[in-house]
Amino acid sequence: MIQDPSQEDGGSRFLQTPLFSPHNQLFLLNDLDAIRERVGGVFKPHELTPLRAGDAVSAQMHHVSRGRLSLNRLEYGATVDIDPGRLEDFYLVQVPIHGRARIDCDGHRFISSPERASLISPSLPVRMRWEHDAPQLALRIDQDEIRHHCAQHLGHPLEGPLEFHPELDLGSPGGRYFLQLLEMLVEAIAQPGHPIHQPLVLKQFESVLLNALIYGQPHNLKARMEGEGRGKVISPHFVRRTEEYLRAHAHEPLTIEQLAEHAGVSVRTLFAGFREFCNTSPMAYLRNLRLERVHQELTQDSQVSVTDVAFKWGFAHLGRFAQEYKRRYGCLPSETRRYRNE
Repeated sequence: MIQDPSQEDGGSRFLQTPLFSPHNQLFLLNDLDAIRERVGGVFKPHELTPLRAGDAVSAQMHHVSRGRLSLNRLEYGATVDIDPGRLEDFYLVQVPIHGRARIDCDGHRFISSPERASLISPSLPVRMRWEHDAPQLALRIDQDEIRHHCAQHLGHPLEGPLEFHPELDLGSPGGRYFLQLLEMLVEAIAQPGHPIHQPLVLKQFESVLLNALIYGQPHNLKARMEGEGRGKVISPHFVRRTEEYLRAHAHEPLTIEQLAEHAGVSVRTLFAGFREFCNTSPMAYLRNLRLERVHQELTQDSQVSVTDVAFKWGFAHLGRFAQEYKRRYGCLPSETRRYRNE
């Protein structure tokens, strides 16, 4: 359940999450060199030194990977300086769960806390000082994943680096939205039976999470993205092409970004085309196709589980799915099965 921000602010809501358990604990170590090596295996090789020379350093880390994202909980037993240089091939969102860290990123220095996360771009140099006993939730995103996602929204490949402002205010509208999505992801992965473990659902959620960053956090390409597509003439050709693709691939994990790439236009242009020629959105069109596939399975197989079929076709919210199904077919999914058995 999503926490009320008034009850638990920022990263502190991750204090009691069941996701990070003994089953996914990567290590609990007291050797500085071993800690540096194990953390570097998940992120990258880096310099790690205690603030006070001679201090013993302990650390513990949990690691969970899903798709091209990984969630990590890392905590040091002493205040340490961390110097990875440039991350090079991944973006890193760090949300302090408790305590603070000092971030120096490309000349921008700030104090990160449970209310103020850091978002480090791979092309920018960074140095950090983490306080002792100050765990952080770290989301690692492959550089290729987020660059490709941004290019799909622009409608053309990126010519240079995508660089975010490193200070992520979790009290801003964009920050609150991202934090809510991150909490949903953490809680969902912790539940073995959650729909997030279905490929269709996970792919769609990843797309929403990346959109929260590229539209909610300042970066060097934001003005270009917001101005894309203005004044362009919309053609029905790419709409028909997308419709055909959707009918042939409705069973696959699809996102609006993949559809735009297949059509050869930007996300904004694809939306405009479907609105003008189909009076709907591309993902609503896909949702209707998947409702048809659900209906077919329920009418053809009397033994099939409604829940299993819904999850299979990417409907993660069963209540909303049942409402949409009833609007379309005049009865609930369970009633379709019952009629089939009579």
